[in-house]
Amino acid sequence: AKDVQAEAAAQRTAAKVYVALFRLEDAARAADSSVALAQQCGSQAAEAAALTTRAEVCLARDKRQEAVKVARQAVAVFKECKETAGEAAALELVAKACIATKKHTDALRAANEVVSLYQGGADVEAEARALLLVARTRQAAGESQEAQELAQKAVGLFDSDKDRQLQAIMLKQLADVCFAGGDSIDGWQYAKEALEVFRELGNKRGEVAMLCQIARAHVQNGTCEEAVLIGEEGVGLCRDCGDRPLLGALLNVLASAHVTQLRLGARSDQQEQQLNWKARLAGKEALAILQSVGDRLGEAKALNALATAFLNYGNVAEARAKAKDAVGIGKEIGDKRTEGENLLLVAQSRIHDNKEEGARLARLAEKLLREAGASAAAKQAGDVVDFIRDFEGNQKKDEKKKVAAQPDERTDITLDMEEGLHRAAYFHGFTARTVRS
Repeated sequence: AKDVQAEAAAQRTAAKVYVALFRLEDAARAADSSVALAQQCGSQAAEAAALTTRAEVCLARDKRQEAVKVARQAVAVFKECKETAGEAAALELVAKACIATKKHTDALRAANEVVSLYQGGADVEAEARALLLVARTRQAAGESQEAQELAQKAVGLFDSDKDRQLQAIMLKQLADVCFAGGDSIDGWQYAKEALEVFRELGNKRGEVAMLCQIARAHVQNGTCEEAVLIGEEGVGLCRDCGDRPLLGALLNVLASAHVTQLRLGARSDQQEQQLNWKARLAGKEALAILQSVGDRLGEAKALNALATAFLNYGNVAEARAKAKDAVGIGKEIGDKRTEGENLLLVAQSRIHDNKEEGARLARLAEKLLREAGASAAAKQAGDVVDFIRDFEGNQKKDEKKKVAAQPDERTDITLDMEEGLHRAAYFHGFTARTVRS
């Protein structure tokens, strides 16, 4: 029986590794095997743990209803064997799956059950994390003020010198809640507080993580010059301490900041070329690092920044290739937002050579973004659909003005210009969407 139980645990671990690698079919087989083995050995704790892993896999595969059902089964079994930590983990999965299915009342009920398991107990960290779970659930339901108050309560549990590390971690989470709710002012304040604590403690990784968070928030707020300064500071620290995953994330933020500067500002051609070069430089290094560490979502973000920069420059073929690679990653990991955002870039690259295909792809991108719950991005995708549909008239009007530029062999970019018309057209859709780091 012990050998069977050990094999069940090994299959659980394998399933989690497969999920991390986005090998979801393999993860499903390993999770199912773990459940069967756990039932065979007769251990309720092993069975509940296996069911929790199966629920995680279901959620990763976007089988949300099944994830809720299996997670609830795990909760029931954990209750029977009085495993509090396991019950809390399974309830957290119920909450996440309910949020994914837009059942916010059920999600809140599950999150509050987690709080009740730890409230007033000796495990203060677990209670704080439970409060943050409720805060994130409230945030998902659009209750930003309530979410922020709960997150502040979680931070308050660690207001003492001996808990400074955990306090910094909770402050970071509180900043996340504020940024997600659109409260950038408080978000920056809490993020800076967390940064100061990490610096006091000499926690370099925590310091760099906070610099990354603050820089990313500046990009989202459109204050890109600040984002670049903070991001470059973080990159320097990362190079010193050798943290490659965080270095890749920071370089992604820098690439996104430079691309957003292109989108937002009216600049001279020389300034625009410099920003574009910086975006490509940061994006290429980020891509290489994130590919080497296996961060597929980060890889897609780097490809998105590169595709956008190439599109702005006029190298349509390279932009399309990068965007298609990112679309492939989105499909592979089941991220409809990533797939939709990059499909929109592919659509824009088809304006001149196949306008009908471009419009079809833009409509598909809009559909994917709506399904992903990204309503603002979907609306912007709709603007791109309208632009592509109306583009032919503009093109005919300027037909006599076409001038073909020679490729510049000194760079990795091929210029394809019609007195700026290509760049204006290709970049239009990008100006109609929000760049995420």
